[in-house]
Amino acid sequence: MLLPRLASRALTPGLPLSTPSAVARSLLRLNHGRATLAVSPTWSPGVEQGGQGAGGLLSVPHASSGGSASASGSSSDERAELEGGSMLDEDVSALFSHAMPKHEIGALRFLQDHPEYDGRGVKICIFDTGVDPGAAGLQITTDGKPKIIDIIDCTGSGDVDTSRVEKADVDGCIAGASGRKLRLNPDWKNPTGEWRVGCKHVYGLVSRGLVSRLKEERKRKWEETQRGAIAEAVAALAKFDKDTPASKLGSDPEAKKERAELEGRVAALKDLAKSYEDPGPLIDAVVWHDGAAWRAALDTSALHPAGSGAGALAAFTPLTNYADEHKYGTFSELDACNFVLNILDGGRTLSVVVDCGAHGTHVAGITAAHFPDDPGSNGIAPGAQIISCKIGDTRLGSMETGTGVVRGLIAARQHGAHLINMSYGEPTTTPNAGRFIELATELVRKHGVIFVASAGNAGPALTTVGAPGGTSSALFGVGAYVSPQLAAAGHSVLEAPAEGLQYNWSSRGPTSDGHTGVAFSAPGGAIAPVPQWTQQRRQLMNGTSMSSPNACGGIALLLSGLLATGGALAPHRLRRALENTATPLGGGAPDAVLTYGRGLIQIDAAWEYLMNDGVPPAATSPTAAGPWYEVEAMCAEGRGPRGRGIYIREPHESAKPQSYRVSVTPKLNEDAATSARLDVEDRLLLEPSVPWITCPPALMVHSAGRSFDVLVDPSRLPPGLHYGEVVAHELEARGRGPLFRLPVTLIKPLAVPLAATAYGAGAGGATAAAATPAVAATASGTNGNGGNGSSSSVGTVSLGPLGFTAGSEFRAFVAVPPGATWAEMTLRAGPYDTPKLFLLRGTQLRPDTSYRQHELRTQVTLSGGSEYNTAWEVVGGCTLELTLAQFWTSAGASQLETVELSFYGVELAAEGGSGSRPGTDLALDGAELARKVLVSAPAWSRATRIRAEAKLTHLNIPLRPSESSLEPLTAARDALTEGRVVYRLLLTYKTTAGEAGKYKPCLPLINHQIYDSPLESQLLLVSDGATRQLLSTQDAGPEPVTLKKGAEVVLRLALRHDNQEVLDKMRSLPLVLKRVLDGSGVSLPVFASRRDAILAAGGGGGSPAGDMLLRAGDVAPLWLGPLPEDRLPKDATPGRLLTGTLTLGQLKRGGGAAPHKFRISYLVPPAASPSSASGGGNGNGGAKDDAAVEKTPEEKLSEAVRDAQIKLLKDLKLSDAPQAALYDKLLSELTSAHPGHLPLLTEHLKKLDGREAAVRNTAAGLAAVVAAADAVIGAVDGGALAAFYGVKGGDDTPEHRRTKKDMDERKAALVDALARKAAALMEAEELTEKEAAATKEENKEEKKEAQPEEEDAVLAAALEASANEAAAVEPAAAAAEAAELKPAAAEAKPAAAPDAVAVCMQELRKWVDTASEAPHLLLHAKVEARAKRYAAALKALDKLLGSDDKAATGAAARRDISDMKAKLYAALGWGHWEAQEKDLQAVRFPKDLPPM
Repeated sequence: MLLPRLASRALTPGLPLSTPSAVARSLLRLNHGRATLAVSPTWSPGVEQGGQGAGGLLSVPHASSGGSASASGSSSDERAELEGGSMLDEDVSALFSHAMPKHEIGALRFLQDHPEYDGRGVKICIFDTGVDPGAAGLQITTDGKPKIIDIIDCTGSGDVDTSRVEKADVDGCIAGASGRKLRLNPDWKNPTGEWRVGCKHVYGLVSRGLVSRLKEERKRKWEETQRGAIAEAVAALAKFDKDTPASKLGSDPEAKKERAELEGRVAALKDLAKSYEDPGPLIDAVVWHDGAAWRAALDTSALHPAGSGAGALAAFTPLTNYADEHKYGTFSELDACNFVLNILDGGRTLSVVVDCGAHGTHVAGITAAHFPDDPGSNGIAPGAQIISCKIGDTRLGSMETGTGVVRGLIAARQHGAHLINMSYGEPTTTPNAGRFIELATELVRKHGVIFVASAGNAGPALTTVGAPGGTSSALFGVGAYVSPQLAAAGHSVLEAPAEGLQYNWSSRGPTSDGHTGVAFSAPGGAIAPVPQWTQQRRQLMNGTSMSSPNACGGIALLLSGLLATGGALAPHRLRRALENTATPLGGGAPDAVLTYGRGLIQIDAAWEYLMNDGVPPAATSPTAAGPWYEVEAMCAEGRGPRGRGIYIREPHESAKPQSYRVSVTPKLNEDAATSARLDVEDRLLLEPSVPWITCPPALMVHSAGRSFDVLVDPSRLPPGLHYGEVVAHELEARGRGPLFRLPVTLIKPLAVPLAATAYGAGAGGATAAAATPAVAATASGTNGNGGNGSSSSVGTVSLGPLGFTAGSEFRAFVAVPPGATWAEMTLRAGPYDTPKLFLLRGTQLRPDTSYRQHELRTQVTLSGGSEYNTAWEVVGGCTLELTLAQFWTSAGASQLETVELSFYGVELAAEGGSGSRPGTDLALDGAELARKVLVSAPAWSRATRIRAEAKLTHLNIPLRPSESSLEPLTAARDALTEGRVVYRLLLTYKTTAGEAGKYKPCLPLINHQIYDSPLESQLLLVSDGATRQLLSTQDAGPEPVTLKKGAEVVLRLALRHDNQEVLDKMRSLPLVLKRVLDGSGVSLPVFASRRDAILAAGGGGGSPAGDMLLRAGDVAPLWLGPLPEDRLPKDATPGRLLTGTLTLGQLKRGGGAAPHKFRISYLVPPAASPSSASGGGNGNGGAKDDAAVEKTPEEKLSEAVRDAQIKLLKDLKLSDAPQAALYDKLLSELTSAHPGHLPLLTEHLKKLDGREAAVRNTAAGLAAVVAAADAVIGAVDGGALAAFYGVKGGDDTPEHRRTKKDMDERKAALVDALARKAAALMEAEELTEKEAAATKEENKEEKKEAQPEEEDAVLAAALEASANEAAAVEPAAAAAEAAELKPAAAEAKPAAAPDAVAVCMQELRKWVDTASEAPHLLLHAKVEARAKRYAAALKALDKLLGSDDKAATGAAARRDISDMKAKLYAALGWGHWEAQEKDLQAVRFPKDLPPM
């Protein structure tokens, strides 16, 4: 599945079509025409079709067998019949033409009568994942024009920063942004000589599906090299074992080390394979102006075999903006991925446009594909042109962003589009609201663009239409219909339905404000073109993502005709024509309109309507089509918000008649003349469609609008779903159909049998429930409360037995008892032969909340006689819709003998204080230690078992922006109409991870909103603050990011709006970083009494609360807390908030905790003081007892001055001459006054070791570090240290603690000095080798190698310089040491230096384990590498990277480690690992933060 926001349905491989069924055979003769296509297998029951999720695409691609269908599998009689009727030729081709359904909507009939109105002259914007310019059928129109006018990335996910300018060298080469040297093509013209460069990873451009395939292909080749490396390592180990006697291994330490190294190399290769990571190829981009236009070229050599020369920059054919020349490129033959280039911002930005999924190409193919040699495979409007607006962000997998959809609207206006198709959507909290909806409505109403969108894939429950298609008045929301022809030819089902039906997953209306949601329906599946990178020409997908372009293509046919005849193109005119001529579906079922809208559109009938609707040609008047009507209803009692319809759903609403005030306002374009407004005078007849709705008989409406009253009386209606309308006809033109409709949806829920004290007893209670008549449930869209409605016990309703066939649906509405918090359901299947797939939904609606927040959404495959139990959280006092559907491809009849729904409840109340919101959340103040809560069972409930368990699972870390900037966006792609400017607020948050774990960045107020957000968009980029590596890209839906302890994090949030003041007030917007606590979280103790809570607070160990049984009306106290401080996470500092859940109820069936959980929060109290924590003044924790022996004032003054001078030394900069002179003076004075003072010596060592590289990394500089280290080493009595640590610790007395503190400081100083000395010695050795190599190169022509005496002289001179500098520390000792070292160095041979390092490391290892302790792992790795034990060095580096040590957290340190690993791989001959490490560096250490 591509994304949770997908609206088309995924199919998994099943049985290919072999013989047409009886139904299919009867359809073969409907249409003739040849079709060649790849057959997609049928859907396999067992995986739910992708529903409309958190937002995004509304389809999932089907798998394709890639073969051609034939009748080879048919019986001899059938084959004879087929051959006799030539069905193997024309009729079979006709059957497959239904895989691109046109017949169902009358498009073929229309084109037969009007072949020239095939979409010519119509421009359609495709808001989707992007369209492949090389896809089959998307090259030209029927009249020879380019099929694709433009291809645009509206998201910015393919943007490459090309602001850096390079000049070519004498060889015609430039430095690419990747660091590679790029050779230019000498034929390229560039009058300015300025070449703009940038780079981008291919995996950041292409779809995730293609990334997966490329990784598999690349890993296959990589594994060949890896296997060879392992074989060589194993052979080397075997050879060593063969050549080395066992006795030598026991006696020769070096041989033992050599074998361990060889063994380690084998192990290292195997371990490395487990952590294999492919960062993907890095491509270089170059942009220049050739004097006439901007041009761009890519170097894609990284995608081709090394050394092949393919993909070189100079071989690239330069491209300019796609709209100018309609040319595109392909990355490589391996990926077969096509792309276009658009140069923006005066050459500073290159947009590399690549589709982020096959979805968009498929949608474009349904809308307008043209196959000159295969007309049966044409899209609906083959003559139309398209503009591809990529709104799916590759960084988000293909999820849309607010920026993407708004830029799409801008592009549609700039390109003069007539139509938009958008097969994206998501649930929304508020229908017909939000910044995008405002801009889209403006485009439709003011500029006349028709906007078609998918209704969603979240059915079959009611009120599941998604935004924007199903929730916005200005858009045409399209439901998904499957005909028998499409089922047979497209889905290749074993048994096609006898008649068409709505796909079960197609979303249903009404919206939460009463609008029908679904405007009309169209075929929701097709085999259509897909991108070339999928390695197939066409593919089967189904979903409202497919019904929307089908309808869009049909509308394009109508527009083509209107453009040719000069007709008015007003969107409301087209809507009226389509809705009033659609074929009604669903019969008289109450959910028919909510399921199908006005029915299945009929293009030929709509054309006839348009030709006879009396609207004059568009040229006569801009308002020729007349007004559209905005209808709003408001409860006369003032209850609830205004709605575009009437929706009565909750128990209290349907308990009595309701009166509504309805306003009707005719709307004209805002530029309409006053005369046009004066002409608005509609004489309307108002008619209710059902007897339980009452309205006035007539209404005269002028341009200012009118109001009237509507009465809805549910008192005589049975429980279930009821639907009606108030319909308005023109008095003089009833034949043209309604001008507007006021939809009225009424749900009368079934009352649950309760005890005598229960809610609802006076309104029917158990008696009313038992009296509910049975309603047949075998037809789609039954009234709603099928079954006998009987009850076996309190709080339970039984809805069975229920009968089903393929595609049939049953829905029941139940008034959830007040106080109920969860429901348990049992399904028991009757006896039937084959397993059946059922969709199960349990939906409740709450104000300003998406239906997904209170929905059970699952599926289950039931065999005959099987049983299924499930439970979910419910809201008491609210209507629950229970929907069951046998999936439409799950053939055969079935019966559910038992459908039993039981309700249970546990209520929670807190007495005063912070926990004052019972039933929602509970705030606990840690400073109060414990909080009393009252747990109760509703008065109607049965006995409920309680087991209290409180868990704190998250730590909230609040952040405020450290930086903010507000800027206007002046680029053409961000330019709104009428001179309006879009502004961007960029907020930067910075923090450091206190603990390792997963962190979720949340903006609670604005998260989870796209279409209904008042902001245009939000985009959050999370980067490593040290290395600038991009860690995560997020939009409205927060996602966790894994961080290491101590990691620096930079979070950059971009908010966009065209109102500067709105953004300016959000400069200090808080962000909450929610850390997921380790394991299952922190357990918060729960006690049954205050006494136990007090004992626990005092450390006496109160008994935790055990299980309890609550009967109806029972109330029991519980105490939450206290939480012991040692259980608090280390980063839970005072004032921070811990959040989690409290579980109380236990399931009746199956055991375990009930799904309902109460939210709890815990405010971390102030930390205890050290004295209180240690018992206070008892000799074990006070500072007084640990103080040093009392000193005289003179001694105190002397030490204070000394310490201040040392601190000053630390702050002085040796790179500044005056400060360096002062440093030398102070150092000399201090060493004279305080000889051997360890803090002084260590500070001097750190100072020398931390000098700038130009000074430190010289022979003299390194020798000075060695000398300073030796001074520290000499000042520490190693024997005394060994004696102290070699004996068991003494009594815990102040004197012992003082001694231990002193010894710990001395040991730390000694270890630090030894480590620094060893590092400096190795660096001096490397420097000597480099100097020798340089000298050898200079004297190469004389063939004279550098002599050892020369090398010794260099080192001796360096040591002499260091001795002079170190003399300032301890002149006599340093001079003596230097004097001792000089002769040794002078006499030393090249092998002497390693001995010095070995001696130093041997001394260091007496005190620390360098192979395991993080601070010394880097040094250990260098020592092992120096000894050519490369595998051991790699092991140490990997261990270091896995630690929290500062040596592995800084950007420079991590880059140095990576460079070292690459060198080790090269030394080992593992070129494939060296290349991978270097490729990873481009991802992990980018030069700049990624652009927003």
